[in-house]
Amino acid sequence: MQKFILFIGIFLTPVVQKAQIFEPQPPLDIPLVLSGTFAELRGNHFHGGIDIKTQGRSGLKVYSAEDGYVNRIAVSPYGYGNALYIRHPEGYTSVYGHLNAFATEIEQWVEDQLRDRSKNEGNLYPSPEQFKVTRGQLVAFSGNTGGSFGPHLHFEIRDTRTEEPLNPLEFGLKVKDTRKPDMRGLRWTAQDFNTTGSFRPGDTIPAEMAVGIDLFTTDKQDLANNNNGVYIIEASVEGKSFFTAHYRRINFNTTRFINAHINYDLYCSQEVRYTRLYELENNPLDLTTTYEMTEPAFRTSKGWITVAQDSVIKVYVNIKDFEGNTNAFSFYVKGTQNSMKWMSDQSVLPWDMSHSLTLGPIQFTIPAGALYNTTYDFIMVDKGNGQYVIGAGCVPLQSHMQLNWTLDSIQIPEVGWFLWEADHKGNKSAITGKREGDVVIFETRSTGTYELDQDLQKPDVDIVALGASLRPNSSFKQITVRVHDDKTGIERYSARIDGEFARIDFDYKKELLKVIVPKDIPAGNHILRVVVIDGVGNTTVEEYDIIL
Repeated sequence: MQKFILFIGIFLTPVVQKAQIFEPQPPLDIPLVLSGTFAELRGNHFHGGIDIKTQGRSGLKVYSAEDGYVNRIAVSPYGYGNALYIRHPEGYTSVYGHLNAFATEIEQWVEDQLRDRSKNEGNLYPSPEQFKVTRGQLVAFSGNTGGSFGPHLHFEIRDTRTEEPLNPLEFGLKVKDTRKPDMRGLRWTAQDFNTTGSFRPGDTIPAEMAVGIDLFTTDKQDLANNNNGVYIIEASVEGKSFFTAHYRRINFNTTRFINAHINYDLYCSQEVRYTRLYELENNPLDLTTTYEMTEPAFRTSKGWITVAQDSVIKVYVNIKDFEGNTNAFSFYVKGTQNSMKWMSDQSVLPWDMSHSLTLGPIQFTIPAGALYNTTYDFIMVDKGNGQYVIGAGCVPLQSHMQLNWTLDSIQIPEVGWFLWEADHKGNKSAITGKREGDVVIFETRSTGTYELDQDLQKPDVDIVALGASLRPNSSFKQITVRVHDDKTGIERYSARIDGEFARIDFDYKKELLKVIVPKDIPAGNHILRVVVIDGVGNTTVEEYDIIL
């Protein structure tokens, strides 16, 4: 009996080992050229995958990277746009985003499901038996949907168990790269956050107190000049490591903590993202590691470097891309007399406490944990003419702060109130809220300059053509309607053909509503009814006699 069990064990071992190997094929049949790398530093998040160039075109065939089944399909005007999720038996999920269209069978099911639910968008979860796919099977077409500003394919590999994105290049996908990362800027920041300076490799930094290093680095591959992200950053003092950043895995629950990982002050002033080689107080990211060291000449803690007076230490930094191309440099830090020039406590906002503050008609609350570090000299300014500065757009927030704006006696009878929020560059965006009596309540996860305004104008709606046109890479037709709202934007929309629900594909970048024509509607004359609502409820209803 023991021999039989041993024989079975030997027989099955190669099968088990093979099942654990995941070597996906490229999802496109063109050379992999990247416009974005994994964990690249983006606005309020780390990039969750790789962006593959599609030669400036939409409609390229997208193939399943490996055997599996479609377990999720997402349709949205924002984010990943049209996206497909394929679960693989090895414990991974591949994700394909910004798609122009799905393969015919999948597309028909998606349209049927959304129409049955009278929904324009949403997440759909087919059963494991619904859409089984094999390696290299056509599943979709590349595009530019969602928050994409140029045709490309967003591709991810996730750990199915945790839903955490992993670096796709670690699974054998080949991108030609013989170019080392670029070191594009170096800054130092004193621990009081009040004294900073720039320097170059080989320079000596005078340090009255603990200092942190800020590094601006990007990487290019051989076939493109896009400034992409790097793979590893390592920093050491006198040959002993004190900081590493290894971009292998990210967590969507903590990805917004990128605002602690980068020097946000430098981002506001220079419009580039410097990586902090030190950690702020509120930073749970696992992709960085710091090492505590205490030596006669220096000490490191959370990446901060303290040097004994008149001592000089040498700091080494290595920057690597995935292929191992390395840019290495060094510099020195000299300890000088510590004058302890700390800021006054009068304007300090501890990060782990909530804060309720008042500025003019605004009472605003910053919850505990919303700040990434204890903040000194928090900016609050009444600029006059109804404009109020809170944080000046250069204080990032992890969670929403609440702004309660009290209307005056003239404003109380009026309607359509919303806020303009201007960022540090003066770019405005509209924030809508809810009204409770004479107070309008707003929420925002950024800071800036705020101004109350009214939106009393209905959205503009105009049909492009009364006849239907073919959708790209699709078996469906569409009727295109142009929409515009110059203040609070298009918030909701719906369409009916002869009184029956018709799904809308909203392209917010081009301000187009694409009404999908159901296949069971016969040719001939029909009535299309479109309803468009802006952010404060102004509503436009239009009816058109269309020809199908």
